[in-house]
Amino acid sequence: MREFFQSGRFKILICVLALVFGVMIYAALDAGAATLPERILQAVSRPFSTAATAVSDWVEVSLDRLVNADTYKRENEVLRSQLSEMYGDIMDKDKLAHENDQLRKMLGIAEEKIGYRWAPPCRVIARKAEDMFGGFTVDFGSDAGIAAGNPVFTEIGLVGQVSQAAPGYAVITTVISTETKIGVITARGRVTGIIENDVQYSKDGKCLMSFIKEGSDIAPGDMVLTSEESVYPRDLVIGVVEHVFTDDNGLSLHAVINPAVDIFNVTDVFIIIGEEDEIIDN
Repeated sequence: MREFFQSGRFKILICVLALVFGVMIYAALDAGAATLPERILQAVSRPFSTAATAVSDWVEVSLDRLVNADTYKRENEVLRSQLSEMYGDIMDKDKLAHENDQLRKMLGIAEEKIGYRWAPPCRVIARKAEDMFGGFTVDFGSDAGIAAGNPVFTEIGLVGQVSQAAPGYAVITTVISTETKIGVITARGRVTGIIENDVQYSKDGKCLMSFIKEGSDIAPGDMVLTSEESVYPRDLVIGVVEHVFTDDNGLSLHAVINPAVDIFNVTDVFIIIGEEDEIIDN
């Protein structure tokens, strides 16, 4: 121990303490000589006071949480219930407004397409990412009278047809699918043909109209509709001709068509399930 007090480390420690003490005295004197003891005491005790305050606050908060845990839980449950109810009301109102809008659109189309029976307005509920032709599933099926082959469309134009129906849902094949065949006619020149798609155009979201007679009056910008020879109601819009080209045999024409409906982003559709004069089996 005697050696420690005579060592260089002890002397350095004394110097450091003297320096700290000197700084504290200088700070106190700078604030006023009359408050020197008080300033020194504040400087020394400040870190302990701060720590004590922090501990006190933490203990107070912890005890409050512990004692009032049940109260807070009930309040949170009430708030959560109120928010859920408010959100549910908003969703219900939006859903009702959306359904009313779809019903108005369907009514307008039904007035033009007299004599058909309709399924309720359908919503798209699923899509297959691997389906390059944009096929999708809707939220009504056979229990709503929907069957394979039923035409599917929007107020803008034809979307496709039902390929599969089950209780609660139906699968839709679109107009750009290579499985689609539709009798069509142009609105301007009354040129007939058949939608018989080729993957070369379908992969780009286009339809291909084939079996057009050479020399027919068909040109880019012509609107293409379903014809009387189609299994679909007549005059449903398919799309607009993008360009026309001659078949390799030189005896007929083809027309590439941009569908009127955005197949990959459609969210709501209508489905005709039959004609009014058809006998309905019970």
